[in-house]
Amino acid sequence: MIEGFTLKHNGIMPRHELHFGGKRMIRTLLIALVLLASFSYGQQSEVLVLDADSAVQMALEKNSDITISRMDVSKAEQRLREARSGLFPKLDLSGQYQRYIEKPVIFLPEGTPFSPPGKPGILEIGSDNAFVGGVGLSIPLLSLGMHDGIKIASLGRQFSVENARSTEVKTVASVKKAFLAVIIAREYQNVMRQSLQNAQENFDHVNELNESGVLSNYDRLRAQVGVENLKPLALQAENNFELAKEGLKIAIGIDAEQKIEVHGELAMAASYQIPDIGEAMERMLANNPQLNLVKQQLRIAGKTVDLERTAYFPTLAAFGSFQYQTQANDLKFSDFYWVNTFAIGLQMQVPVFNGFKTSSRVRQAQIARQQVLEQEQSLAEALKTQAKSVVYRIEQAVKRISGQEKTVQQAEEGYEIAKMRLASGLGTQLELNDAELALRQARVNRLQAIYDLRVAEVDLQYLSGDK
Repeated sequence: MIEGFTLKHNGIMPRHELHFGGKRMIRTLLIALVLLASFSYGQQSEVLVLDADSAVQMALEKNSDITISRMDVSKAEQRLREARSGLFPKLDLSGQYQRYIEKPVIFLPEGTPFSPPGKPGILEIGSDNAFVGGVGLSIPLLSLGMHDGIKIASLGRQFSVENARSTEVKTVASVKKAFLAVIIAREYQNVMRQSLQNAQENFDHVNELNESGVLSNYDRLRAQVGVENLKPLALQAENNFELAKEGLKIAIGIDAEQKIEVHGELAMAASYQIPDIGEAMERMLANNPQLNLVKQQLRIAGKTVDLERTAYFPTLAAFGSFQYQTQANDLKFSDFYWVNTFAIGLQMQVPVFNGFKTSSRVRQAQIARQQVLEQEQSLAEALKTQAKSVVYRIEQAVKRISGQEKTVQQAEEGYEIAKMRLASGLGTQLELNDAELALRQARVNRLQAIYDLRVAEVDLQYLSGDK
């Protein structure tokens, strides 16, 4: 180092230039970090706008339960492929090296040229080293169990497909309900905000009348208390709205950090057609996901009985074997003398007696099938009751909505009358508070009735297997 300078590579740089360059580098890094943070914030703050259809479509793509059920279908397809492989010929290659530490022997009777006097002869056979290479081929000709196994694997694949469909139907219903929960939470939040705004406007008006001597301090205090009582309710409504959106993100499979907005309304058509209970039950018995799964289990159980019975019948297979072998006392491969052997044949296996194992397994399969049959009948009856209950809920919700339409209109008129009476000095703050409470409750009741109707519709769609 030289006084006032710093050596760098082969040159000399003044210290003040080095200091300036460091500052510039730090400033550049800070700017880059700010830009990166701004970009990340922008990415995180991007809002995903959802309606009912887009929420369902996204759930079909992202929901983990649906993804897992589709993987199960792929596994079932591979199991079916595995079962079908038994119909194809099997070809095996084998190779073996064997070193005899003690060679095998054969015993010769007394009196042979190789037998000691009065003793049997012992003659070693083979060589120290043995090499065998072979090709084996087997072809199944008759195997009833194999064909039944393929049918069971095929039914298992159908079961996995139906299970995946059931998962999709269940997920769609969950997403629709979660979406409706967001909508009603938003509408309830709007009702509470409107109530709070009405209370605040009323307080401002009462405060003016109080200052002019028209209304008492008591009326002013009641109006102020009304505003303060509504603030926590409005805050709770906002919190419930945010929680409902989090529940919707979980149902869809969206990342928790993703911001969302929902578009949709709680409304009912002017002319609403209540579902016919007979048609609803017919569709349910034909398409209900749970019932279809049990029906698939029943088919598998029936075919399992057939599979167990095949143990009573013989099996037949063709085979072929080719071997290439040699033996020698040394490892001079060029001097080895190789011998070929080749054989083909048929092999039949006829079951005669196995300690009543087969009959026991057949009976177990029959009992299992009967259990599934009982489950099917019990589930069908339970689903009929559920269908009746859902249609009844729809009927009641429609009646409630029709009644609440008039109730909300009357409550709005009553609130306006109470405001005018208070302004003219003929009414009291208590009357206005009661009118505002009645209006708020009427609006909430109407929203709840429409929400109950929409949820019942989703339940009926799920029972009918509709997405």
